[in-house]
Amino acid sequence: MNRGIADWAWAFVAAIVLLAAAAIVVFVLHPGGSQVGWYAGLLPGSIVAALLGDFVQNLAPHFQRTIYMAETLAISFLCYFLVAFIVIKIVRAAASPRKA
Repeated sequence: MNRGIADWAWAFVAAIVLLAAAAIVVFVLHPGGSQVGWYAGLLPGSIVAALLGDFVQNLAPHFQRTIYMAETLAISFLCYFLVAFIVIKIVRAAASPRKA
């Protein structure tokens, strides 16, 4: 049975869209309230990147900001990918016909 596009491909597309939406909200729209809360909530990779910041500062101080943003985006993408993949698997399992 051909199911069309693989689940990981759908999750990849969803993660790209969610990451782009989060970046637009954080860096372009600047919503009200605590900007740190929006940043940490929509880009969860920033928490891990901040923890690794001291290690990166000791290794390559000139590239610290670039590495920090790359880590933030990469880890946030991974988080969004995992969430999307799990949701897709749950929806496919719930929608599949059950054998009696």
